[in-house]
Amino acid sequence: MRGLLFLRKDPVGAAVIVCLFAVGLIGLPYDQVGSLLSDDPLTASLSGLIVCRAAGLAVMLFLYVQLGFSFGTRRLQKGAPLMVLPALLVAVNNAPLIALFSGAAGVTAGAGQVALFALECIFVASFEELTFRGIIFPLMLQRFGSGKRARLTAVLVSSALFGLTHLLNLFSGAGIASTLLQAGYTFLIGAMLAVVLLCTGSLALCIVLHAVYNFGGLLVPTLGYGAFADLWNIPTIVVTALIAVAAIVFYWNRLLCARSECAVQLYRLTAEQRFLLRGALLL
Repeated sequence: MRGLLFLRKDPVGAAVIVCLFAVGLIGLPYDQVGSLLSDDPLTASLSGLIVCRAAGLAVMLFLYVQLGFSFGTRRLQKGAPLMVLPALLVAVNNAPLIALFSGAAGVTAGAGQVALFALECIFVASFEELTFRGIIFPLMLQRFGSGKRARLTAVLVSSALFGLTHLLNLFSGAGIASTLLQAGYTFLIGAMLAVVLLCTGSLALCIVLHAVYNFGGLLVPTLGYGAFADLWNIPTIVVTALIAVAAIVFYWNRLLCARSECAVQLYRLTAEQRFLLRGALLL
């Protein structure tokens, strides 16, 4: 079955198509969908987002398979736990731990809404990771190659696309400054997770890290209380900066030291797929 293998002839074009699909799916009216499921505004918003991201995930799974990618080819690389630890520290630190422990911030929602929010984080992370790390990043590796500079370019381009999609929040009424800040740190998170994927071969680990990061950072603003100054107090800023610098240095080094075979594994076609692609394109 050729599926959409012919698109792999032009990996940049394929990435653009996938990105456009993602933008359209991100723009689905989840509030309206949620209003059909619940009369409570918060529950409706969370439920609608889960449904819309689940639909988006189904579309991306279809594209993933049709483009010739396979979960079975991504074996966990040696030393994967070490590769994950700095990213996990970044994700956990995204929660306002100091403010929560001091009582300056807290969660007021019930257990049901917290569980619903956790499920929403999982679906959002799954959709975004499959799109940008599962499909677009390997396509960029296919386009640029597996050398050091090529890997860096693939990371930067795929992460830039990931960050730019968050500019869509401007259309939902978000402020310009906050949206630009979000685009900036999502670019950095995307780059970090791309290196995690490159060094571990596991998209599932990227999904878990992404979900933990979102849950910790958005739990209080979504389901609780706490002023911005309380959440981002001086100790939190200092700790976050130290962790961020350490993570950047660590993953920059890992990106440069990664084996070329690890990059090739992410986009390699099977012998059967190469045969079908040659037949479809008369190569």
